[in-house]
Amino acid sequence: IPAHTLNTILFFSDKGKVYAEKAYQIPDADRAGRGIPIVSVLNLDSGETITAAVAIPQFDQEHYCIMATRYGRIKRIALRDFASVRPSGLIAISLDETDELGWVRLTNGNQEVILVTERGQALRFSERQVRSMGRVAAGVTGIKLGAKDYLASMEVVEPGGELLVVTAKGYGKRTPLEDYPVKGRATGGVKS
Repeated sequence: IPAHTLNTILFFSDKGKVYAEKAYQIPDADRAGRGIPIVSVLNLDSGETITAAVAIPQFDQEHYCIMATRYGRIKRIALRDFASVRPSGLIAISLDETDELGWVRLTNGNQEVILVTERGQALRFSERQVRSMGRVAAGVTGIKLGAKDYLASMEVVEPGGELLVVTAKGYGKRTPLEDYPVKGRATGGVKS
């Protein structure tokens, strides 16, 4: 994660909590170093793992955090809601017992998001279809999942970018993002 020394790093856990730490508080290590366990830096609950991290230069900008869960829920929250995070963390999204927070990305409020499932479905839609919510909200349906399907990835669409899809058996393919049509939120998407 590219970050400057004075940036705040927001760490998001699988349980839907957010933790914050200044970049300079994270110990330096050389290229070949192992680093230190994240539990030495953050006050994580037992059984909690970090699934996403975002570097924040300033909280006064009009930016949003887009979050997606394994069961296809999506939530958009104003970045300023994370300006003062307690050392014990804050609830970033309310989750069902079986769901997990998996992906968090920064957006400027006018971008598009693409969700890709384990069964190869991809859904591209505008982030404006997801209203901004409070911290404890559970979010809305991002993509309609088929039987035994789960979300595999979420990314913010870059103009002129490509989507690299890699299968469990190691096959990969790159597709221009313009080949994915913009659809409505909470639909099944297209075959990737």
